[in-house]
Amino acid sequence: MARKIYYKIFDDGSNKISDADWDSISRLQHWYNSEFVWTAGKLGLKMYAIFPNIDHYFYDEDELWQRIIQRRNEMRSFAFSENEIIRQLENDGLVLVKKGGYFDDCLASGFTRVAANEWNAYLVCEFLLKASMVAKDAVLTIHDEGEFIKSKKIYIQNGVVRVPVREGEKNSFTDAMISNRHVFSVVDPAKYDHFPAYRSTVPDFNKLEKNEKRVIVKDWNWLGFESNYDLNGDDIQGFDLNKKVLKFEAIAVR
Repeated sequence: MARKIYYKIFDDGSNKISDADWDSISRLQHWYNSEFVWTAGKLGLKMYAIFPNIDHYFYDEDELWQRIIQRRNEMRSFAFSENEIIRQLENDGLVLVKKGGYFDDCLASGFTRVAANEWNAYLVCEFLLKASMVAKDAVLTIHDEGEFIKSKKIYIQNGVVRVPVREGEKNSFTDAMISNRHVFSVVDPAKYDHFPAYRSTVPDFNKLEKNEKRVIVKDWNWLGFESNYDLNGDDIQGFDLNKKVLKFEAIAVR
């Protein structure tokens, strides 16, 4: 599996997202997914995971999807929000819905495979930072399996980035990140103009010569955890997401 960035808004009673805010976030997410090149995966923040209710309807799945699309378009013509449409499709028995997206106990959640493409990692976090300024009453919890987020895990609310610190522990590394406003790595997007698309298989691998296999196994970074930075986890020049953050804070966690 390629390296991922996970994002969750937990359903803890304090986080809230209105239907109007979700529509704005969905439009923003669609723009990012359409505007930029993604080499491993795209943004996938969801409030609902939706599945056709094929067991309830006895016609084939293609016909069911056509009915779902037709019904969705009807409701869109009457200016229903996306969440209202999903809830109505569920009430109509056309779809099965898992609330919270991909993960349990969430209002919304998702992940993006970025592999070793740090420009994609930048875009994921820039989108989430902007989304936090739309859904001001929700905390986004973000975990990076790689190195773009220097602390690995952060919380974002309304443009403020909070870095977790264990209760009672002194952490000079975290203190330095916050005081220097440097939680995100600097990324040069030009390095990724021709970045290869992530693949989980190598076609006809068994037919290759032994020396060709060795080269692929050595160089093919399918997990996407390698460091592509120029120096100390940063590119010499590039885009600095830290400058777009309203404030950095430490937050005590158990």
